[in-house]
Amino acid sequence: YSCPAASVSCPIGALLAITGRADLKFSFYVWGFILAIGALIGRAVCAFLCPFGLIQELIALIPVKKFNLPKPLTYVKYIILALGVIVIPLVLVTTQGSTPPIYCKYICPAGTLEAGIPMLLTHSNLSNSIGPLFYVKLGILIAVILGCVLIKRFFCKLLCPLGAIYGLLNKISLYHIRIDKSKCINCGKCRSACQMDVDPHLTPRSAE
Repeated sequence: YSCPAASVSCPIGALLAITGRADLKFSFYVWGFILAIGALIGRAVCAFLCPFGLIQELIALIPVKKFNLPKPLTYVKYIILALGVIVIPLVLVTTQGSTPPIYCKYICPAGTLEAGIPMLLTHSNLSNSIGPLFYVKLGILIAVILGCVLIKRFFCKLLCPLGAIYGLLNKISLYHIRIDKSKCINCGKCRSACQMDVDPHLTPRSAE
């Protein structure tokens, strides 16, 4: 739906490809891989491996006034994870077929930017297949890009279900931020520098 030319699988796309199938229903190997990586390095995946995260960091360099995302909105990604990635695909799957990958098909701006648009630009024969859904996804992408201009790491904070998983695992991961209490003077510099609106002094293992 979003990544027809993908040669390396997005973890969320892989989950949905299995969860939505009547003959399989649960992806033990994908969940096992995600949980193992999360238990080792937590949300460092978001910092060092996410390709959309790189684009987001570059967009954030546009010199405009930045705003903070209201704290309650940071829970939206958990709702998307629960409903769009786990519950709805499991509930709607039928014995005759499969459910579409809800998040990938209707929301994911990364797939639109990194796969959907490049496919259309390099395969002119696909232009006739563009329908209303593509323009909805394009609208979501534009809104997310605008959000990334105004709010640092907007996509991470609001919409990414994979970030939600790794955020939860961040609390138990082997690789994590540790505060050296013998050297910390509680000056607040780490809090003001943090682009995820976290006070590392108080919550070094925050899900964000």
